[in-house]
Amino acid sequence: MPSPAPPLKIALIAGTRPNFVKAAPLHQVLSADPERFSPAIWVVSQHRAPALNGEVLEDLMIPATALMHIAVDDGPIGQRLGQMIDAIGEALKAGQPDLVVVFGDVDTTLAGAIAAKRMQLPLVHVEAGLRSHDRAMPEELNRRMVDAIADLLMTTSEDAANTLVRCEGQPAGHVHFVGNVMIDALLRTVDRDHGRSLCSGLGVAPGQFAMATFHRPSNVDAEPDLLRLLSMLSDATRRLPVLLPLHPRTHAALVRHGLEEAARSIEGLHLLPSLRYRDFVSLLSLARVALTDSGGIQEETSVLGVPCLTVRENTERPVTVDQGSNRLVGPGEVAAALDAIMAAPPPEPARIPGWDGNAALRIAEALAAWAPEVRP
Repeated sequence: MPSPAPPLKIALIAGTRPNFVKAAPLHQVLSADPERFSPAIWVVSQHRAPALNGEVLEDLMIPATALMHIAVDDGPIGQRLGQMIDAIGEALKAGQPDLVVVFGDVDTTLAGAIAAKRMQLPLVHVEAGLRSHDRAMPEELNRRMVDAIADLLMTTSEDAANTLVRCEGQPAGHVHFVGNVMIDALLRTVDRDHGRSLCSGLGVAPGQFAMATFHRPSNVDAEPDLLRLLSMLSDATRRLPVLLPLHPRTHAALVRHGLEEAARSIEGLHLLPSLRYRDFVSLLSLARVALTDSGGIQEETSVLGVPCLTVRENTERPVTVDQGSNRLVGPGEVAAALDAIMAAPPPEPARIPGWDGNAALRIAEALAAWAPEVRP
């Protein structure tokens, strides 16, 4: 009688908070099945702020023993990307996993994908098939390149799966509609009682404030765009208080353009440091509205039943517009959109297929079914 195959050794590569949020539920599910899987989260510190790195792993209850750290220096994008590819490649050579999983669309995602394929390792892309069709966005380029070389593609929505198969020619057997693993993490972490305590400390009332996050280059890098953003936020504060946790990129832009004091002088705008994940989603769950350019927040607000105004010309998550509470707006449209939201009752949480807290289980089953191809 043949002996059972050893557990599949899986490297989950993550470098930013959205990566960690997606990797954590999958790591938990895989770890709970040690006869089939042996996972580790390989941490590439693309973001250095504690709230965007180590603290999120604590909030998601990932033990230190589950982590492998890959050191990468700061530097210009080309230099840093090359360092990430080299460092991840060396780690893969030493660790010898059976397959590599990457998440989302950040630079770590692309570096991990390239390193895996150069090592001739099977590659899985979680959150595949999302398309904004805006090639000026670095994230759009990253996700397209990763999908082009991935062996197995896990999608959050049926439209993403259709994009991969019908529009881009991916074999249907390589594409799996598994749902949204970020929602797995959200549903396990959000704590409205904790959020109410945070509201009290910040001097805002639950259901009577806006949560804002901005970090896209198109909104914060150039001074005219940043000024337009601050004007928009000032208009918003005339309607309700606005909490603005500052992404490192946004804070650096405010300092670079000499606008930090102008931002801090806006009455009703609460500039906050980067919030740890549990604090952020617990506050978000109690917001009357979200103002953002983030992809993940478009998803989280839809499930939480919080209206979302996305200050972008496009979105790679159209399902949140079609079925959720999300709306694309320009900066000049935000004031009228806020008035309409505040005049209406809060929406019910959207019921989006596969956004049910069980996406990690479906990913695990897809990996188990694929294991014979990985190790014939």
